[in-house]
Amino acid sequence: MSETTHPIAEAAYSFFSHARFAKAFSLVVLATVLGTHLLRSVVGTAGLTAIIATELVLAALMLVARRRVVRWNAFLPISLAVFVAWCSISYFWSYYPKATLLGIASQLSIAALALAISATRDSIQLIRAVGDVLRVFLAASLALEIIAGVLIDGPIQFLGIRGNLVNGEGIQGLFGSRNAFMLVALIAAVTFIIEWRTKSVTREVAGWSIVGAVLCVLLAASPVGFVTALVVAGVAALLAGLRKMEAGVRRGTEIAAGSVAVLALIVAWALRGRILEALSSSEVLQYRLSLWSEELRLAAMKPLEGWGWVGLWPRKTQPFTVMNSGSGDIHSSGLNIFLDAWLQVGIVGLALLLILLGFAYARSWRLGTSKKSEIYTWAPLVLTMLIISGLAESTALTEWGWLFVVLIVARSSAELSWRRDKN
Repeated sequence: MSETTHPIAEAAYSFFSHARFAKAFSLVVLATVLGTHLLRSVVGTAGLTAIIATELVLAALMLVARRRVVRWNAFLPISLAVFVAWCSISYFWSYYPKATLLGIASQLSIAALALAISATRDSIQLIRAVGDVLRVFLAASLALEIIAGVLIDGPIQFLGIRGNLVNGEGIQGLFGSRNAFMLVALIAAVTFIIEWRTKSVTREVAGWSIVGAVLCVLLAASPVGFVTALVVAGVAALLAGLRKMEAGVRRGTEIAAGSVAVLALIVAWALRGRILEALSSSEVLQYRLSLWSEELRLAAMKPLEGWGWVGLWPRKTQPFTVMNSGSGDIHSSGLNIFLDAWLQVGIVGLALLLILLGFAYARSWRLGTSKKSEIYTWAPLVLTMLIISGLAESTALTEWGWLFVVLIVARSSAELSWRRDKN
């Protein structure tokens, strides 16, 4: 700052450019987005909107203050920009323009907050922030589940806590559903293990955190979560093995593993009828199959461009009311990120989403296998969880799931983008 700068401006610059502000900001944003269900239950949608709007203003001030150190040439990944742009222009053909406008605002707001965090925090700082916030949320969730399931033996209605701790039907914590809670607990477990391996926290904190996360995974009792956990465990084992190999051997092993995965997908697709028939007795699968069938029928009516982006489904808007009435339940998403994307933004939007996730996964996988530090294994493992769970949930398209997707896309792009060294 020059000597002629006003004292107030100089103080503001020092405040918003300080590393402590960036750290506090990342914690607040993560807590807000992970706590959307809690905040919406306590302060309502208007209160949550006001909080996010305030954080967007603070993010803008922080980026202005740190403008000389932010790498603007790699700030916004192209794949992310194109996908978000397609969702945004869907407003012009949307069947429900008002809901689309709100959905676009939510998508852009969370993406902007994630990009601001990515530009001002490095990978280990980001993982530490995620770990600190998740420790609080999991501990609070367990405490409230004990109160509901043991002390008062009844639900806490306004938080969506059903008091299932004792009967084994799966707890929801502060996230509204057991599937969401278990996915958060899995992300927490991976985060805490990496904190332990990198000695980012004390052994005691890491140990108790890992035990708590595993306990939350078991208590959530989510079939979707258990399948996700098995897949992620296999990916983690493969990743650990590849990290110990020489570059030449690693490349051949990656090609072999990729070929096996593709072959397995082809066989599963060829036998999809028999697989679905074998699983047809599952109420969970039947619940989703009826919804997916209706989604496919409606998506086929507007196959190229979709019905218009909306993010979370509005309850009183067509065609979502048709799908909700047909399935006999109230849905806030399509319970599948790929079908949901096809329904809302068509085949073009689905292709752009696949490109976005594909580039992010390839980059994060390359970093995870080639970098020495174990912090780089966090992104591919978390992205694996979001993609696998995305076959039965649409978490990755909205709110905290979307936040994690953008963070991973931005961090992996910043590390490997072809634009990073250009002026």
